Amino acid sequence: MLIVSPVFAQEAPEAAKFPPVLLSAEHAKLCRVGVGDVLPPIELPQLGGEATALSSLQGQRATVVLFWTPDRWMSQAALSDLAVLLGGKNLPAGVAVVGIAVGQPAGAVQAEVNKAGAAFPQLLDQQGEAFGLVGRAFSPRIYVLDARGRIVWFDIEYSEATRRELRQSLSVLAPGEPAS
Repeated sequence: MLIVSPVFAQEAPEAAKFPPVLLSAEHAKLCRVGVGDVLPPIELPQLGGEATALSSLQGQRATVVLFWTPDRWMSQAALSDLAVLLGGKNLPAGVAVVGIAVGQPAGAVQAEVNKAGAAFPQLLDQQGEAFGLVGRAFSPRIYVLDARGRIVWFDIEYSEATRRELRQSLSVLAPGEPAS
């Protein structure tokens, strides 16, 4: 049975246009943040670089944040799909994408990023501390943040439904622009 947890169904002015976040009671227990929450402050080393605050990578209109691990097929699919969105210039203007690789060394992350052609910033959460701020278990997790860093939609897996709902969320934040 699916439920819409009150924690994850908080109303925002434009909430009716975003896809609902539907979670089982068990899945809801694995989430520490939900719709309407601001993603906690996160500062991690950037792949091949220095410590970087997630907030410094946010887009003017929206930010897609992907928590992923190179050893999971859903993560690989999400990374590849986001690379295609970026590479094909199919993201609306002002939308940024940031990957946060969880629990893996830089070499494994770099190999998967190269394979996917993911030309967007990657932060390294080798100890899983940042991931622990948003939830437990289940990777990938994908969050769409508005211009203020507030979560407007998220999913704790990656599937065809996730792709569709991601595009729908981006079209609400940047109407009339491509998100295909």
